[in-house]
Amino acid sequence: MVGEKSLKEKTINRWSYSRLGTYESCPKKAYYRYIKKVPEEQHPAAERGIKIHNLAEQYIKGEIEEVPRELYLFYEGFEQLKEGYNDGEVSVEEQWAFNLSWEKTDWDGEDTWGRYIIDAFVKQGNYAKVIDFKTGRFKDNNEGYKKQCSLYASCVLKRFPELEKIDAELWYLDHHKITRFHFERDELIEAKEKFHKRAISMTTDTEFKTTPSEFACRFCSFTNICKDNFYERS
Repeated sequence: MVGEKSLKEKTINRWSYSRLGTYESCPKKAYYRYIKKVPEEQHPAAERGIKIHNLAEQYIKGEIEEVPRELYLFYEGFEQLKEGYNDGEVSVEEQWAFNLSWEKTDWDGEDTWGRYIIDAFVKQGNYAKVIDFKTGRFKDNNEGYKKQCSLYASCVLKRFPELEKIDAELWYLDHHKITRFHFERDELIEAKEKFHKRAISMTTDTEFKTTPSEFACRFCSFTNICKDNFYERS
């Protein structure tokens, strides 16, 4: 038991898309953020994003009556989500998790390996749609966002294997724009396998080597405490 506890303290044993992105940009950054839990100052844009996501959840669930002005560009869309929520076809801000076999488990279960939060999820028979709310800049044809959607769709397919069609939408709430993706089952199986290999690399790493660069280290929250940053090497 002591050995297992020691290993968990030295590894990032649970992953998400954002954690994986942090790790692959610099393993040492992930170490400071997720293992050492060094405090970071939250960017105003992140604070605003959290506020708007909370407003969206409250409106869809009927906890507030009027559409918040931050959501007004998507007035019709949120009305449909609210109606679907009342009909039992829409879930909102769901915290879903899976184990090493990608089978669903509890958010804080003993076997929890991967986690994801879906802003809005629509399920109608054998069809499902994943909706992700975006604030800030509009990024059309963003490859990173497509991969994020493919991960969510892969997780959803494992959670609901009866699904025949899964779509994903990015709602850019500040721009009244939507980016849509459609995923075939074979495509999602392949995506899952790729994510699995990447996540294994992250969740078994115990060294957390740095990958310094001038640009990355300049804006990193941990440059001052990292002894192997770009400027120290220079």
